[in-house]
Order: sequence, then structure tokens, then C-alpha cells
Amino acid sequence: MGINLSKREMINLEYRADGFYIVYFNNKELGTFVQYEDGYFNFLPNTLPGYWSSHSLRLVADELEKLNKDWDEYIKKNLGKNLEV
Repeated sequence: MGINLSKREMINLEYRADGFYIVYFNNKELGTFVQYEDGYFNFLPNTLPGYWSSHSLRLVADELEKLNKDWDEYIKKNLGKNLEV
């Protein structure tokens, strides 16, 4: 039987200010999600020793995509035709 990593590895966000979240990974501060001028959140990692598995990185990416989902849908709906190259 394999180990269910999703129950062992947890991502938590702590809202700090408009457009700014602290990202915790297993209760350790991992970095921040910061909203930039384009309206999208980006991840700024802290410098931590060690390595990250693809599963761990995917957890961070999934949280970032959830945070950006509404804005991305709004952009595609309202500006999508103008964004095509």
C-alpha cells in the first residue's frame, strides 16, 4: 500500500493584506503569493534548504491556480479576443 502524501503534506494560506498571502507548507513558511499589476498572483519563495518533490511543487501550483481562477476567467471572457496572437 502506498503513502497518501496529500494527507501528510498540506498547503495553507494566511491572508495578510490586499493582494498578499503567506504560504505555509506543513506549517513552515514557504513564501508568499503576491498579486501584481496584471491582476494575477505569483509565488515568491523563501530561501529554504533542501529539495522539493514534484508532488510538493504541484500542491503549491494548485493553490496558485485556485487563487487566480476567477481573475483568469474574467480576463478570458472580457479580453480573450484581444489576447490572441
